[in-house]
Amino acid sequence: MAENHPSMEPVQIENDEEESDSDTSSKIIRKILIAQRIQKNRKIAAAIAICKATIAVIRSSACKPYHTSALSGQGWVDELLHGHPKRIRNELSVHKHVFLKLISLLREAGFQDSRHVTLEEQLSIFLYAMVTGLSAQHIGERFQHSTDTISRADLPTANRIVDNPKFFPYFKDAIGAVDGTHIACVPSASERDLMHNRKGFLSQNCLVVCSFDGIITYVLGGWEGSAADATVYHNARLRDFAIPDGRYYLGDAGFPSTPQLLVLYRGQRYHLAEWGRANLSPKNRKELFNLRHAMLRNDIERNFGIIKRHFRTLLLPPKYSMEIQSRLPAAACCIHNIICLNDPDDVDIPDPDIGDENDGPFLAPEEGDVGNLQDVPLNTDSRRQMNSLRDAIAAHMWGDYCAERKRRGLPHIIEELD
Repeated sequence: MAENHPSMEPVQIENDEEESDSDTSSKIIRKILIAQRIQKNRKIAAAIAICKATIAVIRSSACKPYHTSALSGQGWVDELLHGHPKRIRNELSVHKHVFLKLISLLREAGFQDSRHVTLEEQLSIFLYAMVTGLSAQHIGERFQHSTDTISRADLPTANRIVDNPKFFPYFKDAIGAVDGTHIACVPSASERDLMHNRKGFLSQNCLVVCSFDGIITYVLGGWEGSAADATVYHNARLRDFAIPDGRYYLGDAGFPSTPQLLVLYRGQRYHLAEWGRANLSPKNRKELFNLRHAMLRNDIERNFGIIKRHFRTLLLPPKYSMEIQSRLPAAACCIHNIICLNDPDDVDIPDPDIGDENDGPFLAPEEGDVGNLQDVPLNTDSRRQMNSLRDAIAAHMWGDYCAERKRRGLPHIIEELD
């Protein structure tokens, strides 16, 4: 035992050293964990502080009025009306006497001050938007109104929609119809190939926009007959065709589905003459939507017939340069508007079942390459947004339609969905 004792001493010393190292390591690990926990708690506290500060800013912003300029929109309009005569011309693109005449005509037509916006300011908002092309947010800053006020200031829902339960409230935000019409032309030899349209004759494709009271509000002519309606529309939007936020036009299936265009369902019937002659009833919500959409959009088709009957030069074109020929449709539309406003009894309404050899007033279902969209850049989200709105309108319309049939004691329709 005595001999073995010296050999055991180092073993005891070694164990003590291991225990000492283990304690030291544990302390170090504990310190590291405590430091990490403190750092984590600090980060959490900082995040909480940032969130609280952000919430405070949001709350203070929400409570704080946004439009606080000393010069209100009405104040600016008063300055234009009573200041230097060139100011109103520069800002609104009309002279004072023309502005006052427009106000007089609007009041005669039944327009009046709204609760918070005078008619003078409403007209100024419209003219300023047309002259500058600014967004609703920027115009709201100029007139110190919200974007909602700016968007709805001057565009009430048309009586044609409000007075007809087939259209209201489904199309309450529609402000007109848009379509392309082919006007016969005589191009130069170098332009002939481009001017051939899909029907085989030479024409210029013109984009025409019509309100629901029969007035032409926009014309873009001079495009090649081979150009798709969607391409001409896209060019017009890039140029000067402004559409207020939250409102839209009706278009056929040849146009793109965007937040500014409510178009038909492709592949569904909507030939009005066919519906009338066969006494057909829609078999699903898409056909019902297309039928009523076409009925409302028929205004612009009817106007095409009226204008072409009045001005045969649009069917039998003179041999002028294409520069002059491209201006004729817009000139014809201007004269048409003057006739409608000042001599409505002279407006010769064509038979809706009779069209000319170029553009009949009613269109068959869109098929094949009609309405080619590949030249037009489309945004998937915006297209999906308008398609969702169209589906919601169609569902609402179909529900009311079935309820009305039940009220009248008519047979129930089992919807045939694609």
